[in-house]
Amino acid sequence: MSFARTTLRELRPTLRLAAPITAGQVGQMLMGVADTVMVGHVGTLALAACAFGNNVLMVVAIAGFGVLTAVSVRVSHAHGAGMVHTMARAYYGGVGLSVIGGVLCAAGMHLLYPLFHHLGQAPGVVEEATAYTLIVAWSLIPAWLTATARSYLESQNRPWPAFWIMFGGVLLNVGLNWILIFGNLGAPALGLAGAGWATLISRVVTFAALTWFVLAGSSAPVERWKPDRAWWREQAALLRLGTPTGLQLLSEVGAFAAAALLIGRLGAVPLAAHQIAITCASTTFMFPLGVAMASTVRIAQALGAGRQDLLRPIGAGAWFVGLVVMSVFTVVLVVAGPSIARGFVEDPAVIVIAVQLLVIAGIFQLVDGVQVVGSGLLRGLRDTKAPMWITVAAYWLIALPLGSWLAFGRGQGAAGMWVGLAWGLVFAAVLLVLRFVGKTRADRPNV
Repeated sequence: MSFARTTLRELRPTLRLAAPITAGQVGQMLMGVADTVMVGHVGTLALAACAFGNNVLMVVAIAGFGVLTAVSVRVSHAHGAGMVHTMARAYYGGVGLSVIGGVLCAAGMHLLYPLFHHLGQAPGVVEEATAYTLIVAWSLIPAWLTATARSYLESQNRPWPAFWIMFGGVLLNVGLNWILIFGNLGAPALGLAGAGWATLISRVVTFAALTWFVLAGSSAPVERWKPDRAWWREQAALLRLGTPTGLQLLSEVGAFAAAALLIGRLGAVPLAAHQIAITCASTTFMFPLGVAMASTVRIAQALGAGRQDLLRPIGAGAWFVGLVVMSVFTVVLVVAGPSIARGFVEDPAVIVIAVQLLVIAGIFQLVDGVQVVGSGLLRGLRDTKAPMWITVAAYWLIALPLGSWLAFGRGQGAAGMWVGLAWGLVFAAVLLVLRFVGKTRADRPNV
């Protein structure tokens, strides 16, 4: 069978798995979009504070999600090899990491938050963001538990239950935003803090529903949880596999958070514009991310089943889908930028800068899709250390230094920072593609 025919054949199961995963990722991202849109109508200061709080929390949250990708890899590999007991241990290990890590991170946020006043933000931003940031910090625990349960189901090719439950959580979040931000149905108008409470409540409900489905459903783990040595050993194994991915995502999201902090030094207006653009770019990013997550599962399953001959066809199909999807978003962000910006905020000064950033975001959509799919493919091969170093170099040696020079040294402001980030993505995309091609050569049967 030719490579093209094999690629098309393998593309179908990848798409079947990617569709609900992508929809679930987009649904979760819509929580942030709903917060941004609704808070934007409260005022520019509230929107800038929302941007500050989200950027601080996103660094921690994404690092945790990165570590927990090890659950997907472990369960997928075990599923391909028919090792059901390993699947159960991976799930419970992920639960332990989610709870322990979530408590430590939320408590640490309370201890560190007073230091954030020294980050040079516009007057009032840190104070306005305090309640929102600390409330949402505690929602990391149910968010990570949800990710663990979702990975357990998706790795067994059962993504739809997680999608429907998470979609219900999004609708709940929007409804609670309407009630708690603006004080509808007799509730007090809490403003930005109301958005934080809405996020926390909806994430707790989503976690509870999805966990009940896992434990009571037909794909319940064959072993029950026991706090024994095997449980702790599984958590250690997950940490060894997932920590490089967590650090990889931490370097990426940390770079964007650092960029937001630097843009915040330019004032509340550029920071509010950055929040609009990053919300849109992060939402479109969920589509290739869903493809990447599906490709991780399919690559790990093929590896577990001893089908190395399917690795490149699966990878080629995943990259094809990512490029097609991101090409569409390139056109949307470039052409519809003004309309998108006006949908978030009414401040003309914010809209002008946001439109510039949306154009840049549209241009780097393609390379963003390539690099995230490449990371997912390599993760399925259990290759996590090299992608980590590639990402660190791309963002901290290229993107941020170049962006800072353009923003402040050349006077290009927020747009200059985003141009630097775009070049970092180009560097990462090229190296990740070359890494996957090298790892899947025909003369390397033991990947």
